[in-house]
Amino acid sequence: MTTSMIGPRPLYAMPGVSHEYMAPELVNDLPEDPRAWVPRPGGGEFLPRLFDTLTGVIVNLNRYRKPGVLGRHLHGSPVYAYTIEGTWRYKEHDWVAKPGSFVFETPGEVHTLVVDEATMVGFFVWMGGYQIYDENDNIIGAQNVLSLIDVCDQHYRECGLGADYVRQFIR
Repeated sequence: MTTSMIGPRPLYAMPGVSHEYMAPELVNDLPEDPRAWVPRPGGGEFLPRLFDTLTGVIVNLNRYRKPGVLGRHLHGSPVYAYTIEGTWRYKEHDWVAKPGSFVFETPGEVHTLVVDEATMVGFFVWMGGYQIYDENDNIIGAQNVLSLIDVCDQHYRECGLGADYVRQFIR
């Protein structure tokens, strides 16, 4: 059996890195600066943890500090969510996610995220993007990894964290 080579090292011989040109691992702690949370429509806040521009994967925390609604939207790929604090639900379903709840969301359904109580924090992993719908099922917007990088970059520039702040989350 031969080992694939790139340069003088075997392709998979470097601990923690599968290829010498691959982006390094990402380790980031929760920021203490409240400006790191990006305001979002519907009263929520978004804290990026990873923007993977190769695969389109987005890892983030969503936080609501008061009741709110994330408008009607449809994901083209699965979403994985873990509830850390508070509760949330989809208006179109009869379940409620509470602390410790894991939600696997299948793609292709229009739904509305609702936070009925004062505080909610959830950890979300999703890929691709989502389309935003109005009450008549017309598409009125869309978001993906690149547009969310832009949203975060604009917020970080405006709030004083600077033009490079968002780069720590990008791979």
